[in-house]
Amino acid sequence: MKKREEEEESKDPVWLTTFGDAMSLMLTFFVMLFAATSLNKSKIEPALGSLRGALGIMQKTKPAIVSTPLVVEPTQKIAQQISQFVISKGLTGKVKVKLVRGGIRVSLASPILFELGKAELKPAIFPLLDKIAIILKKLPNEITVEGHTDNLPIHTERFPSNWELSAARAINVAKYLIKKGVSPSRVGVVGYADSRPIYPNDTPEHRASNRRVEIFIREKNV
Repeated sequence: MKKREEEEESKDPVWLTTFGDAMSLMLTFFVMLFAATSLNKSKIEPALGSLRGALGIMQKTKPAIVSTPLVVEPTQKIAQQISQFVISKGLTGKVKVKLVRGGIRVSLASPILFELGKAELKPAIFPLLDKIAIILKKLPNEITVEGHTDNLPIHTERFPSNWELSAARAINVAKYLIKKGVSPSRVGVVGYADSRPIYPNDTPEHRASNRRVEIFIREKNV
């Protein structure tokens, strides 16, 4: 009899069981209500991500998309293409193609480009510039067109000094390349006058060599 009384005393009160059932029902109701509510996914996802990370749950990640790099022609190949055309046109002594630090330098003697003291292009040079444009417009390389003169001064209404003459010549070459399809966003122009001679300006031959336009094709690394 005593043992049975102890068992009865150890049982939970009836009101506690009822209270527990009520709490379970309320919890279920609020969970359903929350699930039925329209949620802002953009705000929920970061929170869920943080929660998953905290709980050690790893999500499957999509593989990163690797963009295909631009195909860049080696500078040696570009120089070879221009050189072959120069040789085929018999312009070896008037056009020089050199691999230099940082790119390629194509040097065109002024006599094949312009009349003395003028900046208008001679039609005879168009085929060479056309070929250079065909090569360059397919490439991402930046290009600088540089104008150079000798040290003989010029004083005309259009060209007060060699600075204006060298700049005008470089501009006309650049404009021609752009007209033939080279992107203007990749073309720069500079006039150096007689500040960067190849040879001393001490003979007519040296001065003729110093009068030139150079197209500098910058090496492109991707």
